[in-house]
Amino acid sequence: MTEPQKWIACSTPQIGDTLKWNEPLWAAPNKPRGKRDKIGEQEIIAELTSMQDVLEFTVISVKQLSGDDIPLQVCEGDKIRRKSSTLKLGECQKAVA
Repeated sequence: MTEPQKWIACSTPQIGDTLKWNEPLWAAPNKPRGKRDKIGEQEIIAELTSMQDVLEFTVISVKQLSGDDIPLQVCEGDKIRRKSSTLKLGECQKAVA
C-alpha cells in the first residue's frame, strides 16, 4: 500500500514539479454577455512540463469536489495550459517526496 503524498504551498513552481490546485467548473454559456455560472469545483493534480507565457501541464488525476452530475472539464493524460495567476487562485500546492 502506498502512503499518501504530502503537499506544501508552492509560490514558484519548477519544471517537473507535481502540483495540485482547485478550479471552478463553469456552466455552458446561456447569456449573450456576462459571466458564466459556476456549477461546481474540481481538483487537478498535474506535472508542469513547460513554463512560457502560460504554464503547460500533463494531467495526472482529476477529482470532482462539488457539483455531482456535472462532467469534468479535463481528463487524465490531457495536456492543459494555465496562467500562473489561476494557480494562485486555486491555492497551488507542490508534492513533497
